[in-house]
Amino acid sequence: MGDDGVGWKVAQEVENRLPSPHPPLTLPPFSAELRGTWGKPEGSVSVECLALAGIALMEHMLGYERVILIDSLNTGKYAQGEVVTFTLASLADLTYGHSASAHDLSLKGALKLGRQMGAELPADENVTIVAIEAAHVYEFTEELTPGIAKSVPRAVEIVLNLL
Repeated sequence: MGDDGVGWKVAQEVENRLPSPHPPLTLPPFSAELRGTWGKPEGSVSVECLALAGIALMEHMLGYERVILIDSLNTGKYAQGEVVTFTLASLADLTYGHSASAHDLSLKGALKLGRQMGAELPADENVTIVAIEAAHVYEFTEELTPGIAKSVPRAVEIVLNLL
């Protein structure tokens, strides 16, 4: 959906720069995450594109020590196309108003619940968000606006440096 697909574009480029073999990214252009895996050689990375939040997203984080979430951000606090990085731990737990469903939890709440149930999940400090400020996140198009498209290389470099 327009500039909301920027996470997908960044993940595609990161995927292209990682050593093979990696499965191709073929899911719809929504949020993307990069996950470091347990039980695999150090530096091992898997790339997955998801359109999930809360509990469903938490389930995809099971067994991972670190996660990089890449997505658009619509706060009005930053210039269009500005890339910002922060950890999940630095965010308030916005339990209400986070989802289109009243039957879900915030990501922080879902991770807390999963940990309470004994699941191996990354600590909030180990979930890094790479976000690109974008205003046109509700327009139905496969293309990014020019200002957001220009931010993709910067976001890719940040993700690769985090890896």
